[in-house]
Amino acid sequence: MMSCRRLTALAATLLFVQTAAAGAQGSTINSVQAGAFLGTWTVEMTSPDAFKGTQETVRIWEKDGIVAASVQIGRFPPNEVTGILKDGDLLVLTTTFRENGQPIWAVIALKVDGATMALAQMMERSETIKRGTGKKQ
Repeated sequence: MMSCRRLTALAATLLFVQTAAAGAQGSTINSVQAGAFLGTWTVEMTSPDAFKGTQETVRIWEKDGIVAASVQIGRFPPNEVTGILKDGDLLVLTTTFRENGQPIWAVIALKVDGATMALAQMMERSETIKRGTGKKQ
C-alpha cells in the first residue's frame, strides 16, 4: 500500500504539527479535494494478527465547507479527528484515543482505490502499524 518510511515521516510531521498547534484543530481540506474519501467506511483490520477481524469505522463528511472526520474502533464511541492532511493520493488523519485514561495519539493514512479504502494506523508508543481494508457503507 505505502512504504513504512513514508507513513513514519507523515506521522512525525503530523504529530509535530499537532503538538505545536495545541488547541488549533480541524482541516483546511475541502470536499472537492477529498471527494473520493467522503462517506462512512467499515474497515476490517488485516494485520497484525492480534487485530485481524476487528473493525474500525471511518466517517468523513463536509462541515461548513471543509472536511471533518471521526474514527470509531469497534463499539467504542467515535473519536473526532483533529487534523486532516492530503498528501498526493493519501488522506492522513490525526486523532487521540484513550487507553487506561491516558491520551494516545494516532496517525491514520487512507488510500482509496475504486470502491476499496486501505487504512494504515500508527499509534504513539507503538512500533506496530495496524492495517486494514474496507468498503463504503
